[in-house]
Amino acid sequence: MKRDAIDLGKVHIPTLFRIYLVPTLLGMLSLCAVTATDGIFVGRGCGSDALAAVNICISPTMVMMGIGLMLGVGASVVSSVHLANNNVKAARLNITQSLFVATIIVCAFLALTLTSVSATGRLLGSSENLLRW
Repeated sequence: MKRDAIDLGKVHIPTLFRIYLVPTLLGMLSLCAVTATDGIFVGRGCGSDALAAVNICISPTMVMMGIGLMLGVGASVVSSVHLANNNVKAARLNITQSLFVATIIVCAFLALTLTSVSATGRLLGSSENLLRW
């Protein structure tokens, strides 16, 4: 595949879609495979309590991944528009703001969840048996 020869302004949209579809699809499938494989190995190797703990922890992880993807995709689109208009300073500012906002959100989330681990566990549906671990 000619990666360096792709001119985004001249290539037809269906061709661009096919070029970007395969790597994106493989990336998302690998994320799902990691989650499923993690569940299989933990369930078979450590038991049902460990599998329950993994399933409780996966939902906040997915929320953080969603926020990261949202900020990353949004910032890349906006910065690409600025770079197309030869406005490098605005593109760098948008990327910096996105990273700063993501850092603030993650730090706030960690502060909220780690200050009271048992309350966070109960909020996410943990049983008393799991909270004793």
